[in-house]
Amino acid sequence: MTGARYRWVVLGVCVVAFVQTHLHRMAFAPLIPTFVADLGLGYAAAGTIQTAYFWTYMSAQIPIGVVADRWGSRRVMLACMALLALGAVAFAASGTFLGALGARMLVGLGAAAVWVPSMRLVTEWFPAAERGRATGLLSAGGGVGGTLALVLVPWGAALLGWRRAYLATLVPALAALALILLLLPGDRRDAAAPAGPRGSLRRVLATRALWPLNLSVLFAYGGYFSFVTFLPAFLAQSLGLTQAEAGAMTSLVTAGTIVSWPLAGLVSDRLGRRKPVYLFGQAASAAVCFVFALAVPGLGAAGAAAAAGAAGLLVGGMIIPFAMIVEMFPAELAGTAAGVTNAACFVGGMVFPIVLGWIADTTGGFTASFLVAGGVQVMALGFACLTLETGSRARARA
Repeated sequence: MTGARYRWVVLGVCVVAFVQTHLHRMAFAPLIPTFVADLGLGYAAAGTIQTAYFWTYMSAQIPIGVVADRWGSRRVMLACMALLALGAVAFAASGTFLGALGARMLVGLGAAAVWVPSMRLVTEWFPAAERGRATGLLSAGGGVGGTLALVLVPWGAALLGWRRAYLATLVPALAALALILLLLPGDRRDAAAPAGPRGSLRRVLATRALWPLNLSVLFAYGGYFSFVTFLPAFLAQSLGLTQAEAGAMTSLVTAGTIVSWPLAGLVSDRLGRRKPVYLFGQAASAAVCFVFALAVPGLGAAGAAAAAGAAGLLVGGMIIPFAMIVEMFPAELAGTAAGVTNAACFVGGMVFPIVLGWIADTTGGFTASFLVAGGVQVMALGFACLTLETGSRARARA
């Protein structure tokens, strides 16, 4: 296979690896009702355990980006995928709040070195005219992982108990580790070497156009992760669904993104403009939260399923900032820049689920939580309006 064609093998391995990050990110969400009953915890505690994944994931993003730019993607991904597998075993064995918290932190640290090194590989292996669709296809792996988690984990928990069901997620993690080892090439080293970790990070942080984008993804993904985290519990409470049914219905959101994320990337490539696609997806994300808060409880199970499916299909533009960020910088800074923006994304994912869990505990339901999530998404839309267009048409005019 020629080097040009091998880019699809590289992307395929990255997609399989990215499946693991969302599989483990979402595997806890459908287990929350059973988990809190088993350990005698509240939803705020469950939200804290969920966000523990994001604590280490977010903290590692900038160092991972810098290291990937200097040492290459393959070695970084190998080391961290091994940590993810270890964290999965630890979480399945945990019996206390602190034990579960620590295990989720280890899983988050392991998952941290997939997206950023993968985006660096996309920049290395794909021409600019294909990067939107490559980013979308990579992102679709997250939709696959989230969908599998929301469907298979609660189903497995009903048969085997939550511990064995979560332990089963170790199998695909080990498969991804083998693919990275066997198929992912070493760093091509065809880009100029960055001027040291401090110099490269300083150059990225000094770019003014970075900050509206970072603030936008902070609020956008904080709202989105909070919404998806508590959607199974919301559906079980408001519609009387079983844990497995609520997880399956929530999976319609993530299943929709398997289509909408690559489609958004493809449309932005064809338009030569990223920003309009991003703004549409972000406006849809805000609308989704409000619809679920105010309308879905009265629609019944069929209406809720239709709303969940439509939500996943409409929010695809949320992935566009990650194509925009690598287009703002030269190739040798792609990992560092992607790491900075991904860190901003997960600051939101780290904070807002705890806030929404506290609101749910205080109010006894999730309506107010989802209204707050919608307000957070509106703030993200406001910052999205201030972002810089980076598509091919904008570069042609520069």
